[in-house]
Amino acid sequence: MRSGEIASSFSLVWLQCFKHKNSCYMGASVTCLSNKRNFSSDDCLPVIREPSTSRNAPDDRSRKSGSLGGMLKYKSAENYPVLRASCLQHWFKKWQTLRRNKLTASTFAAAIGFWRRRRVQLWLEKLGAIEPFSGNLATCWSNIKEGDALERYKLITGNTVLFPEFQVYDAYPEDNWLAASPDGVIDRMVYELPSRGVLEIKCPYFDGDIRRAFPWSRIPIHYIPQAQGLMEILGSDWMDFYVWTPNGSSLFRLYRDPEYWDVMKIALSDFWWKHVQPARELYRSNDVTNPLFQLRSVRPGRRHELCTYIAYKSKHIVDNSKLLMREIHGKLQN
Repeated sequence: MRSGEIASSFSLVWLQCFKHKNSCYMGASVTCLSNKRNFSSDDCLPVIREPSTSRNAPDDRSRKSGSLGGMLKYKSAENYPVLRASCLQHWFKKWQTLRRNKLTASTFAAAIGFWRRRRVQLWLEKLGAIEPFSGNLATCWSNIKEGDALERYKLITGNTVLFPEFQVYDAYPEDNWLAASPDGVIDRMVYELPSRGVLEIKCPYFDGDIRRAFPWSRIPIHYIPQAQGLMEILGSDWMDFYVWTPNGSSLFRLYRDPEYWDVMKIALSDFWWKHVQPARELYRSNDVTNPLFQLRSVRPGRRHELCTYIAYKSKHIVDNSKLLMREIHGKLQN
């Protein structure tokens, strides 16, 4: 198979990607209807590397001048109406309205600053200045392939998977601005005692190139804030982190780290209470046409001061995670 053939297997849409230097030309045509997940961030670069380009990269000059051009650069470039088709959305996570006023686990890395420019974009989304990220080719691929991944996971592990509702953090009443939408929860017996874990499924897109579509042998560090957030919010001590590709899959075991959560929550709280909430009040009570300029007093920096430390601790968690299984075309790898 050649580049783009992963995309052509979409049930609803046939997508072709023609790359020339720094340009990507995409054509889409609706073919047939079918059904079936959330977040892949292959197009973003982690905190330990300085992004060379970004679809959301603001220009410092435009921010300082207060021009509307700065706002436009925070909006998604992949704004194809076909990507919002119902058949390309997650098969059970219909929680866009509930997510709007919460900080959810899938955005924790962004709120901390793992992607420098994404932090300001998330702030704009949460105060209502721009529409929330609604998906791209990678998320559509993940949405329609998560069903296949789930069946493969159950076949490999024999685990029973349940599908909970949208979960709001309820450790303390004042923490109800935190939430999560797990891919599943796992009920199993360990030494004849019930044990409940969290399931997180990733179906990486690899820019539609099936030649590179092999399961990870290591978890990218920018998924650790999401993973630890899911375990904390659901009150689970462990997670199965399952990676599915057309060529094989891998399964990792992660464990809850309360100390990591305590530090991360400081960064998340600062983002929410020092930046999002005051900006919302100003935005709703004033005529704000350019929040990047007019609300600059409460605009977040590109990274929280704890970001580097959290990234370091994320790497430590990845280093200590367990690769339970990795298979290529059905053959277990050493």
